[in-house]
Amino acid sequence: MTSDCRQDGEGRIKMATVSAPDLDAVVKSYQDFFGYAVVESGTVDADLAAAWGAPAMAGRRYAVTGPESGTEVYIRVVENDAVAEYTPLRSFGWAALELTVTDVEALDARLRDSPFEIIGPPAFLDFSDKIYPMQAVGLAGEPFYLNEVRGSLPDYDLPLARAFVDHIFITILATPDMQRAVDFYTTNLGWAQGNEYDVPYSVINQAFGLHEDTPHKLSMTCVGRDVNNEIDQYPAETVVRPRKDGMLVPGVASVSFITESLGACRAPFLSPPTTPAGVPYNGRRMACTVGAAGELIELIEA
Repeated sequence: MTSDCRQDGEGRIKMATVSAPDLDAVVKSYQDFFGYAVVESGTVDADLAAAWGAPAMAGRRYAVTGPESGTEVYIRVVENDAVAEYTPLRSFGWAALELTVTDVEALDARLRDSPFEIIGPPAFLDFSDKIYPMQAVGLAGEPFYLNEVRGSLPDYDLPLARAFVDHIFITILATPDMQRAVDFYTTNLGWAQGNEYDVPYSVINQAFGLHEDTPHKLSMTCVGRDVNNEIDQYPAETVVRPRKDGMLVPGVASVSFITESLGACRAPFLSPPTTPAGVPYNGRRMACTVGAAGELIELIEA
């Protein structure tokens, strides 16, 4: 394993948590097709479940997985009950995880005979030839944007992959009100709003059966030249994500960000800050809050 690609600092994505009815199968899919390794496993303790506002998650198994590059950004898979009403990319909240990869066409070929469902083959974005992504959905209904980064953009720095499939570098949020969702982060955490776009969005249009040219508004949050969230305004037909009482939502359930100080956060926490054991907390304080689209946010103090 090589060393981490950067230090923890304000706004860095540290981890995403995926709810999985079959934890072992999801972990194996990351190992077999992403080259990820399990860095820690165990059961969710009561304090962590309480911090999530999901007390029924206590005692559930989890596994923290990370890329072979050694970058200390993780995907944590947590065992959760299946929710029959959940359909990927049709509900508000954390919609997808964007990972940086070295060769998207080779990855597309690998995933064609895999448990992943390809929902978008490799294709350049309309506004840049530096971003060459594909899209796929995993076994837990967790969508991935798998992005071959070929350089930075005029306003933003994008990470080049150091492994075939490397780390999360942007999280995708589905929201009924793009600006209100952006304002949550700028007002409460002091992050900046990035550029705005109004563009045809194939993943959203496909999910809702809309014409391929239907445009959707999106913006982003960033800290300096680092983008961390893409915030998409979703169609009127989007629903609140279903969940079972006391449990995490299905799919991408939460995203963990580094913050310089929990005390600087102006949003209310679900419970007082706690110090969870293990990766990626490593003795640091953490607290959770809920964003404008109902998304669960973990804040880990640097």
